[in-house]
Amino acid sequence: METLIVLVIGIFIGWNIPQPQWAKDAQNKLMRLFQNTPRKP
Repeated sequence: METLIVLVIGIFIGWNIPQPQWAKDAQNKLMRLFQNTPRKP
């Protein structure tokens, strides 16, 4: 239960605080990686 509370607080903080540039770059890199991965039908 404590883990769930910490996760919810972290999500709330992450949505409301602007991301630093390095975090945006890392997120974009991961998104491109997942978009280029072929999916199995």
